[in-house]
Amino acid sequence: MDKIAEEKIKKDIEKLLKAKKKQSIKWGYVRVSSKEQSEKRQVKELKSYGVDYIVVEKVSGKNFTDRPAYTLLKSYCRKGDIIVCTALDRFSRSIIGTFTELEELEKIGVKANFLKEKIDTSDSITSTITLSLFTSLAQIERQLLLERQRQGYNALERTPEGKLIAKTGRIIGAKKKELTPQQLNMLMDYKQGKSQYNISQLAKLLELSRPTVYQKLKEI
Repeated sequence: MDKIAEEKIKKDIEKLLKAKKKQSIKWGYVRVSSKEQSEKRQVKELKSYGVDYIVVEKVSGKNFTDRPAYTLLKSYCRKGDIIVCTALDRFSRSIIGTFTELEELEKIGVKANFLKEKIDTSDSITSTITLSLFTSLAQIERQLLLERQRQGYNALERTPEGKLIAKTGRIIGAKKKELTPQQLNMLMDYKQGKSQYNISQLAKLLELSRPTVYQKLKEI
């Protein structure tokens, strides 16, 4: 979002706040993942619902840290206000991110309404159930993420000392090793078919892992 667009949104919101005074505001939040996608359907649906103001954002739904329009909107939200989205995935595609953000909104007294799923956290019972559900789902998502990471690490090769070797051939946690001119010459000889050593012997002579040797051969 450029500076001109940001200033326009600020002026519009400040004008709305003056008009509404202490009345609660229904904020419409529209998100599409790229500039090529159209936001018209979401905007039309939110207008039909009766929101007071709509903010449009064209970014990924992975997290809330890179959403300037949403961050700006949230900074103007007051206790009793509601953020309305056409669907839950327009708010966020991450269970953990959704749960964390709903908790943040709850702390400042702001509710959320997702039209497609008919989830309205302004209803205390719905709010309790929704947050409990997202707590459970967030825990499951964390466990699955950790499990995928564990499987990924287990699938990696290891050095004789037990250190993990990344797919690029680099030892995880180690600084990138700079090769000496002599090592580079030996690699060049192998690449040009002049070496008397096979890849395993070459790796041993160079004191490198085989994946690292393959990677270095690609680089030179």
